[in-house]
Amino acid sequence: MDSVWNLTTRVSRVFACLGGILLLVAAVTVSIEVVSRKLFTVVYSGSDEMAAYLFAVGTTWSLAWVLVTRGHVRIDALYRYLPLRLRGWLDVLALLMLGILAAAMLDRGFDLTHANFIEWNRSNTPLRTPLSLPQMPWLFGLGLFAFSILVALVRTVLALLRGDYRVASATAGVTSQDEEIEAELASLGIARSDGRADRERGI
Repeated sequence: MDSVWNLTTRVSRVFACLGGILLLVAAVTVSIEVVSRKLFTVVYSGSDEMAAYLFAVGTTWSLAWVLVTRGHVRIDALYRYLPLRLRGWLDVLALLMLGILAAAMLDRGFDLTHANFIEWNRSNTPLRTPLSLPQMPWLFGLGLFAFSILVALVRTVLALLRGDYRVASATAGVTSQDEEIEAELASLGIARSDGRADRERGI
């Protein structure tokens, strides 16, 4: 199960990076259009429409990465005071609820994309974009998100059944303040000191 989880994490990271690139492209596209409208007579360039597609795809491609890194918002006012076993099963409940939502989104998204592909519906804009073309990568992001939830759910349940609360927490638990600080420092390339080295230097 760990190999599947690690593979899911790697794939999610790749698509999160690609999603970030799409968001950057969307921002640059809109910026170019704004400048063009100021300098030239531009009636319609379609950049806002394309930016909307890029934003939608980039967002769904990032959902799985947020899940596997436990970057989503959780209310932990009482959670941190509960026993580890109870925390673990509450995490399972949270994943189940999130999974139901993801499944509903995936189901409706598939129906929408399939209908637009079969009927070859186009956007009601001068670009006349076939709607299914941006919707297919958008739907893939929802599918990856739902799959990541399933893998996280199975891994968490198996860990709880064998009493491995560390793995269960690392998969679906709420990140602690120390973990958030370490993650932020790691993103900046800074190794966190435990303070002992500083004390030895008299700092």
